Amino acid sequence: MMKAGELVIKKVFNCSKRELFDAWSQVSLLSKWFFAAPQKYKDSRVRSNFTVNGEYSLTMFFEDGSEASIWGHYQEITRYSAIVMSWNSTIAKDSLVRLGFSALSANRAQLTLKHSLFPDEASKAAHEQGWQACLANLEKLFGERE
Repeated sequence: MMKAGELVIKKVFNCSKRELFDAWSQVSLLSKWFFAAPQKYKDSRVRSNFTVNGEYSLTMFFEDGSEASIWGHYQEITRYSAIVMSWNSTIAKDSLVRLGFSALSANRAQLTLKHSLFPDEASKAAHEQGWQACLANLEKLFGERE
């Protein structure tokens, strides 16, 4: 079976590059937006040792009582610019997520998310849906400020 291609998502946020990076690197912020549902049931449970080779795990809780867990290691961290981490879930073992952060202005930043090494197209499609939902929640975290 052929592996699926890379998933690439680019999104602009109303925040500084540093604030965007912090939302990915600080447990207190991650737990507030990292869930793949339009309405939050409760904060996600996040454990993170945000250092190179540090481990992370995240559990999202859904209204129907189900949970989804993700885990991996941070492989590269370039403060305020990039994060590379291994990504494991029930439908994607040993996949890879690369995050790039760039400033468009003082209060606008772009995230480039690249997720690769999916086992198949179904896994890639499910992750694309999940990422879009999570990133919509991240957008809400920063609010509609201009």
